[in-house]
Amino acid sequence: MLAAVYTSHLIVERQDALQRVSRYNIAWLASQAVSELARLKERVAGHAMADGTVDREEVQLRLDILANRVGLLQGSGVADLAKSRPELGDVVASLDAVIEAAGPLVANLAGKSHRELLDLLSPLEPRLARLAAAANIQGGDRVAEDQRQLSRLHWIFSGILVALAACGLVLLALLLLHNRLLRRTHGELHTQNARFDAALNNMSQALCMVDAERRLIVCNRRYVELFTLPPSLAAPRTPVSDILHALAAKGHGVGELAHAIHEAQETLIRNNLPGAFVRERSDGGLSVSVSHRPMPDGGWVATYEDITERRRAEAQIAYMAHHDALSGLPNRILFRDRLEQELRRLESQGGWLAVLCLDLDNFKNVNDTLGHPAGDLLLQVVAQRLRGCVRDGEMVARLSGDEFAVLQPTPDQPLAAQALAERLVRALSAPYEIDGHRVVISASVGAALAPADGHDADDLLKKADVALYRAKADGRSCSRFFAPEMEAQLQARLAMEADLRDVLEKRQLELFYQPLFDLQEGRIRGFEALLRWRHPERGLVPPDQFIPVAETTGLIVPIGEWVLQQACADAAGWPSDLKVAVNLSPLQFTSPQLSTAVSNALVTTGLAANRLELEVTESVLLQDSGVVLALLHELRGMGLQIALDDFGTGYSSLSYLRSFPFDKLKIDQSFVRGLTGGAGGVAIVDAIVALASSLGMTTTAEGVETIEQLDQIRRAGCTMAQGYYLGRPRPAANVLADLKSTRCPILA
Repeated sequence: MLAAVYTSHLIVERQDALQRVSRYNIAWLASQAVSELARLKERVAGHAMADGTVDREEVQLRLDILANRVGLLQGSGVADLAKSRPELGDVVASLDAVIEAAGPLVANLAGKSHRELLDLLSPLEPRLARLAAAANIQGGDRVAEDQRQLSRLHWIFSGILVALAACGLVLLALLLLHNRLLRRTHGELHTQNARFDAALNNMSQALCMVDAERRLIVCNRRYVELFTLPPSLAAPRTPVSDILHALAAKGHGVGELAHAIHEAQETLIRNNLPGAFVRERSDGGLSVSVSHRPMPDGGWVATYEDITERRRAEAQIAYMAHHDALSGLPNRILFRDRLEQELRRLESQGGWLAVLCLDLDNFKNVNDTLGHPAGDLLLQVVAQRLRGCVRDGEMVARLSGDEFAVLQPTPDQPLAAQALAERLVRALSAPYEIDGHRVVISASVGAALAPADGHDADDLLKKADVALYRAKADGRSCSRFFAPEMEAQLQARLAMEADLRDVLEKRQLELFYQPLFDLQEGRIRGFEALLRWRHPERGLVPPDQFIPVAETTGLIVPIGEWVLQQACADAAGWPSDLKVAVNLSPLQFTSPQLSTAVSNALVTTGLAANRLELEVTESVLLQDSGVVLALLHELRGMGLQIALDDFGTGYSSLSYLRSFPFDKLKIDQSFVRGLTGGAGGVAIVDAIVALASSLGMTTTAEGVETIEQLDQIRRAGCTMAQGYYLGRPRPAANVLADLKSTRCPILA
C-alpha cells in the first residue's frame, strides 16, 4: 500500500514538472524571443518607411511583447542553463538592457532613431539564437530524462500492480482455501455432533448434565427411557426441580427411587465431590448404579445404569457358587463357611457341634446298571430325604458325588447326633422308585463332635471322614463316631497304601496255590492262584487286608497283570493236564489292557489257553454289561475258561447266566458250611448244582473243611471241590512235591 502511494506521488510530481516544461519551455521562450526580436526589427524598419503602414504603437506593441518574453526568460530555468553555460546568462541580461534602452527610442521614434534602434537590437539576434539552441538542447535532455523517469515509474508501478495482482490472487486462493476448510470444518463438526448424538443416545447408561443454575444442559435417550420422562422435560435449560416433580408424580416406585438418588447426589453436590452409589426400589423392581462427577463451572454430570439384571445375575452366581446345581443343597464352600461360623460361636458361647459325613453305599452300581441320568435322579431324591431329616438350625450339604454332610449345632450331644445319624440311615435305606426301577441302597455315616474332637474345621471334617471309613469297613449301612484309634487305623491304611505302591518293584508279592480236586476222578485237576504279600515288617499280609486298598487306589490293575503273568509261568512247569485258576478283580475290567495282558501272559509263558481259568464275580456284570460281556466273549474266544465265583452271595441274577455261557459256577463257602446246619443248606446247593448242570456248566464247592461237607457236596453232584480239608494254599515251590506226596482225601 505504501509503495502504491509513493509511486502515485512521483507520477503526480513528474506530471507537474512536464506541465511546467510544456508551459514554460526555455527553448520555446528563446525561439519566441528571437521571433519577436525579428518582428520588432521588421516593425521598426517598416515604421522608418514613409508609407505609414506601420505606426509607432505597433512598434511599441512588439517591444512590449519582446519585453514580456524577456521577463518570462528571466523567470524560467535560464538560471539553471546559465550554471552549465555562464555566457548564456548574459544574453538575457543584455536583452533586458537593450529593451530598457530601446524604450525611449521607440517613444521618440523618428529619423535617426530608427537606425539607432536597429543597431541596438541587431547584435542580440545571434545571441538569442544561440540561447534558443542551447535551451532547446537542454529541454530535449530534460524531456528525455523525464521520459526515462516516467518509464521507470511505469515499470515500478506495473511491477507493483503485478505484485498486488499476485497478492490478490494469493489472497483469493487463501480465501477459497479458508472457505473450503471452513466448510470441511463445518461438515466435520456436523459429523462429530451427529456421532456425539448417536453415541450419547446409544449409551447403555443414562446420562444427565446440569449447569450451576440447576438447569439441564443435555441428557440422552436412555435417561428419558430409564425414568420415563416426557420429551418436553428433556429439553435444554429445563430446571432439575421440574424433572423431580414429574418423577414424584409417577407413583411410589419411580418417585421413591428418584428421590433417593437425588438426596445422595445433593450430598455430593454440596461438598463438590465425585462419587458412585447404588439405589434400588423398595419392591426390588429396579436397581440403578449412579456415577456422579462435578464440573469446574459448578455444574455436574452423572450416569445412571440399570443394573437390575446384573444384580440378579450376581445373586444367581453367588447362589451357584455356594450350592450344588444337581441337588440344590449347599456345597462344600458354603458348608465350610457355616462350619467356621459355628466354631467361632462355640468359642464365644460354648455348646456342642456335630459334623456328620455320609456316603451312599453301592451308588456306583446304580450308575453302572441304570445309567448316570438315573443316578442323578437318585441323588435328587436323596437330597429331598436329607432335607426332611434335618431340623431348623441344622444344615445339610452335598460335598461331592454321593458324599453328603450335615451340621448339627445343639447342646444335646452326642445323643442328638446319634439320633440324627439313625434317622439318616433309615431314611436313605428305604427303597426308591427311579424311572420305573425299584432301587435299594444304604448309607454309611461318620460323625465328629466339637469341641471334644477338635476346634478346627478341616480337622473335624477329616475325623468325620475317618469315622465314615470305619462305618464302611464295619459292614456299611451304619454310623460310627470318631475315636482316636480310628485315626491310627487310618494312618496304618495310608502307610499300607504307600508300601503297596512299591510292592512290584521290591518283589514282595508271591503266589500260593490251593488244589482243586475232581470229585468224580478223585484226583487234583488244577490249582487256584492266591496272592500273598510278604512285607519286610508286617510279615505275610493276608489278601483281605491289602486287596481292597489296591482296588481303591487302582494298583490292582498292574498287580493283576503280574498275577496273570506269574501264574501262567508257574503252571507252564506243571504236568499238562493241570489247570491254573486266576481271580480277576472287577476293576481290571475297566482297564482296556485286560485282554492284551491275558494274551501276553499266554504267549510269553507258552501256557496252553485251555489250561487257564479266569474267575470273575457277579459284581463285574453290574458294570457296563455290554462292554463286559464283549470282553468276556473275547477272552473265552482265546480258548480259556470263565468261572463265576462266589455264586449265590451277590445279586444272583439268572439273567447273567443267560447272557454269558460260563464254564463253571463256584458255590460260595457260606453255602458249603450251611450243608451241616439243616435241609435248607442242602437244598440251596442241590439247586445250584442242578441249575449249572442244566446250563452245561460244571460246579466247584469252595471252603470244604470237613469230611461231612465233602460227602454232602459229592452227593449233591458237585464236579469239583476245594478247601482246607482237601489242601491248604502252598507256595509255588511246593506244588510239584505235593502232587507226589498228597493222598486224596476223597479216596481215604
